Amino acid sequence: MKEEAKRRIKLGCAAAGALVAALLIATCPIPGLSYQATAVLGILIMAIVWWITGVLPEFVTAVVMAVLFVVVAGISVGATFSTFASSTWWLLLSAFTLGVGMKTSGLMRRIALAIVRKFPRTFRCQVIAQLVTGTVLGPLIPSLAVKGAMLAPLAMSIGDELGYERQGKRATGLFAAMLVGIRTVAPTIVSASVTGYALMATLPADVQEQFNMASWFVAALPWLVVVLALNYFLIMGMYGRGEASACDAVEDSPSDTVGAPGNAQSPEQSSLRCGTRFVGAAECADSRRDEAESSAVESSRGGTDLNDNQTIPDGLGPLSAVEKRMLAIILVTVVLWATEPFHHISAMAVGLAALVFMFVLKVIDVPAFKSGVNWTSLLFIGIALGLGSVFAEAGLNDWVMQTCGPAFQALAGNPYLLVLGIGVITVVLRFLIVSEVAYLNLLMAFLVPMAASVGVNPWVLGFSAYALVIAWFAKYQSPIYLAAFYAVDGKMAKHSELAKYCGVYLATCLAGLVVCVPYWQWMGLL
Repeated sequence: MKEEAKRRIKLGCAAAGALVAALLIATCPIPGLSYQATAVLGILIMAIVWWITGVLPEFVTAVVMAVLFVVVAGISVGATFSTFASSTWWLLLSAFTLGVGMKTSGLMRRIALAIVRKFPRTFRCQVIAQLVTGTVLGPLIPSLAVKGAMLAPLAMSIGDELGYERQGKRATGLFAAMLVGIRTVAPTIVSASVTGYALMATLPADVQEQFNMASWFVAALPWLVVVLALNYFLIMGMYGRGEASACDAVEDSPSDTVGAPGNAQSPEQSSLRCGTRFVGAAECADSRRDEAESSAVESSRGGTDLNDNQTIPDGLGPLSAVEKRMLAIILVTVVLWATEPFHHISAMAVGLAALVFMFVLKVIDVPAFKSGVNWTSLLFIGIALGLGSVFAEAGLNDWVMQTCGPAFQALAGNPYLLVLGIGVITVVLRFLIVSEVAYLNLLMAFLVPMAASVGVNPWVLGFSAYALVIAWFAKYQSPIYLAAFYAVDGKMAKHSELAKYCGVYLATCLAGLVVCVPYWQWMGLL
């Protein structure tokens, strides 16, 4: 009966979403919008309702939305499905395939175990590991989506090795840390994202000369430090407590170390040992009766971390031939991605070449390619990212900026209100202007002249928007989030929980802007 009630609720919500769209399209009540733009908004509202209620699989709802854009709103097929003809979609395909190769070859698990070994086996230190990894890799690969698609499976593997329940608090915390690490460094280093280059192009020539890569980083450094620090503490507070796992370390004091000389092992501490493969806490409890037997096996397979008495698997042996080939492909691919400004070979071409070499060197085969790549997710991503072209053709982008122009003008008198206002308005408008690059281009076209009139460096305004342009309240808003979430098939964390953390993350970004105001005033930018 509960399932039947849920089904009826879903169908009711789906019908309500369709009805709202139909009424909006039929009555066209929004001043300044054409029929086409109003129809696009109505169809999008219906699709969002259907995505939230899950009345259909996500990619099916996306297909329905795309068809309605063409048939009802009169949007061109080229704009609706523009992503599939862009480098972005093909780059994501290659990144997803690299993830399949790393997983099937065993390299993913080996790297996960290496990270677990290098950092103490505590949730605290693994969060730091994710933040550091994303931050260090940030400048090397200009595509945030590719970094998300590559690092999300690695984060999930680490969580699995540590016994974190998938979609549980700690797995969600690791995913959030991975996402924060990748994204936060992007606004501070131009080469970390193509969006940075796009923003640089919108600045006047004299400002571009003032802000090379080094001076850009120096001006943005306080924001980076504040946001990373705040997110570390917030992730620990939100996800680091209240969930037992098979690999929980004793973090209170060195005297509590399990298995250290002179320390007796309590039954509760003993229950943490689960063999060479970490599993959930419930399974760990069931394995107590096998403790003596399993410990003998563990000692022959790997070392023991004296900080928490957890056996670390070490029975994988040397790199296999297929792992060596996969490692070579990954290293060459990353190096070519990082050095794109020098050789000018597009990241898409490099990624597809890596895909070909995985087949040539027999790292993956056709069945693995068919089953390993999440094709439904790629279809959903392709249609969702095409919303930017749809909105541009319908004229929604220009209407949004004209509507919100007076609000920007009203904020110009106070530097704190100015940066906060730009950030908050950015978060709101990103529900409608889907493309980050398109939004920043439109915004800067309006703000650059305003900056000159109020004595503010345009870089401050552009950075304030760039800092908040990321949002994943709705999945379609963020390519990096889509890539990371679907690279693990949504198995690591629930979208509802990650959407909540999106609000937390954006709040830390706003806090970082506030801290930067006196620093920018000292630099003469405000």
